[in-house]
Amino acid sequence: MDLAKFVWLLKEKRLFMSRLDKFADPYEGSLTKKTIEGIDLFLRQHGSKDSWAEMSNMYRENQSSTFVCCWHGNEQESEAMWRLYCGSGHGIAIQSTYDRLVETIKEQLETYVGCVKYIDYEREWFPDANAFYPVMHKRSAFAHENEVRLVCSPSSYRLMPLEQRPTSICIPWDSTTMIERVYVDPYAPEYFYNVVQSIVSAFEPSISPRLFWSQMKAAPLF
Repeated sequence: MDLAKFVWLLKEKRLFMSRLDKFADPYEGSLTKKTIEGIDLFLRQHGSKDSWAEMSNMYRENQSSTFVCCWHGNEQESEAMWRLYCGSGHGIAIQSTYDRLVETIKEQLETYVGCVKYIDYEREWFPDANAFYPVMHKRSAFAHENEVRLVCSPSSYRLMPLEQRPTSICIPWDSTTMIERVYVDPYAPEYFYNVVQSIVSAFEPSISPRLFWSQMKAAPLF
């Protein structure tokens, strides 16, 4: 994340969740080709005139009323993720755990956590009509993200006209207990680390001992 989002997180003690149809990937929340063909055939066999078209609108509605917070699930740092999401060399990575994310949503209604599965959208299909399958699956080309998602789909928003639905929502998040470590971009200049250190000291001093340079910053031994 960038510095502004990090400051906001510490000050507000909330996690930001973006609406699914605002993501760059147009496949977010969509079904696979084989799944659509199967649904279409089933509906035609049971006398539906609109077949898939009617169901398609339902999934588009779900896309515009579902909110997601994305995490990279890995035991080690990823140079690719630093480059993709902190391309300017002024990024910050927050490390937490899956158990802490579960704890985050324990008292949040209609909010869930899980690992994204990456599949071939041309050849594979979803086994049933579970509305979360399209949200928790992505194309194989995105497998490098190894994503863990917090997902919130408030039923009240599905009753709103599209233009009245918020493009993002936030949920409470206690950064004091939920943050395990904070890492500073390995490509950032030296002064940037000092800026981040000052911000942590000002807004969340309890996590100051958990602030580190990225491990990729270490110099080689030869």
